[in-house]
Amino acid sequence: MTPQISVSVALVTRNRSRSLERCLESWRRQTVAPDEIVVSDDSDDESAAETEAIARRYGCRYTRGPRRGLYANRNHASLQCRGTHILSADDDHTHPADYIAVVKQLISSDARRVWIFSERLPGDSTTPLTCPPELHRSGFGCAPADPSRCAAVADGASVYPRQIFDSGLRYDEAYMFGGLWYLWGKLLADRGWRITFSDRSFVWHHFWPDGATTDEGRFEDRAQLRQQLLTTTYVQFVGALWLDRSPVLLGWAAAYVLRRLLIPDSIIHFRVRTRLSVLGATRALWLALRARRAYLA
Repeated sequence: MTPQISVSVALVTRNRSRSLERCLESWRRQTVAPDEIVVSDDSDDESAAETEAIARRYGCRYTRGPRRGLYANRNHASLQCRGTHILSADDDHTHPADYIAVVKQLISSDARRVWIFSERLPGDSTTPLTCPPELHRSGFGCAPADPSRCAAVADGASVYPRQIFDSGLRYDEAYMFGGLWYLWGKLLADRGWRITFSDRSFVWHHFWPDGATTDEGRFEDRAQLRQQLLTTTYVQFVGALWLDRSPVLLGWAAAYVLRRLLIPDSIIHFRVRTRLSVLGATRALWLALRARRAYLA
């Protein structure tokens, strides 16, 4: 007999009450309701009470997050879930009304597969959906050769069998934010989990900060860009050392680091460029070397 499917939404949030309320309104308009919504809140103390009130008003299970960064919060949210499957979610997403219905249909077709989805801008229902990227030697992403069996994940729009977390696998928490999801996808594929992109549904991603209509300068913040690039450097080293275990990719990682030390670099959406510091790049390598146990266990 096929075990009963139950979908837990693992929703992470931080200091964005208006975004969270919009997101939860979207979840509660689903034609098929999720079996539970866990809101893991990394908000500052002055915002936490309002966030908790919103979560409880929409019938969610509220928990305080660890406040060690986005991926520590994702781990925390996922581990609080009780369902057979865990659907990652962000507070700046909204969803088509049949999103959970589609998720459950896909799980029914293969309950041991990781299913991933794409995103569109708010209100857009026509742009072609493409598979999220998987790790490239640059530390950024590239289109998978086979979206039905890939190493990509959609950070806030992927559904995981709970056995993944029960087995001890976790998102990497080395940095507070940045492209650590590339390592998560590679790790799952390396451990034998099949990851498949589905274009049967998607999420709408609201890029602007809570209540804003523009990015309010966040894509001109060189300090944040530098931290993103350091995370990218760490991702390159971990991928080359412990996942691909490739001297060639390790050489590429070293080349990219040297380039970023000498020449200002940037990331998609940012309108500024910056260089890495020697100290930051050295720490990224040191953290990557220390990550051996997590990736080779």
